[in-house]
Amino acid sequence: MLKSTVLSFAEVDFVMEIMSRLVNKQIWKYPKLWVGFLKCAILIKPQSYGVLLQLPAPQLENALNKNPLLKAPLVEHASQPNVRSTLPRSILVVLGLAEDQQQQPAPEAQSSQNQAAETSSSAAEATTEVTQESSAAS
Repeated sequence: MLKSTVLSFAEVDFVMEIMSRLVNKQIWKYPKLWVGFLKCAILIKPQSYGVLLQLPAPQLENALNKNPLLKAPLVEHASQPNVRSTLPRSILVVLGLAEDQQQQPAPEAQSSQNQAAETSSSAAEATTEVTQESSAAS
């Protein structure tokens, strides 16, 4: 697969189908095959971008760390509205097209947490006052 550097459209489609199947079979679990998969992806880019975007986020990040020159063109490809709308948030985070929500809670979440804390604090104070008034009355 790697020996031929000039492929016809039919051959590229065939290779892309195989690569897609390899993603489904979790090729990254086989280190030697994973290296060959990434080499193949580089050789047939930009056609391989779709398959690379099928990878789970950790494996895509690994692929981009091993082949940093892939990131910029892959980000450009993924930025197209018709492509971006189909990608999971985790992939967009790896590509730097979205922020990781787990690291920083959204301002709305912080606001609702503060309101919940204030509400429970107010309820506790009211209960304490009622208890004290009951004790004083008896």
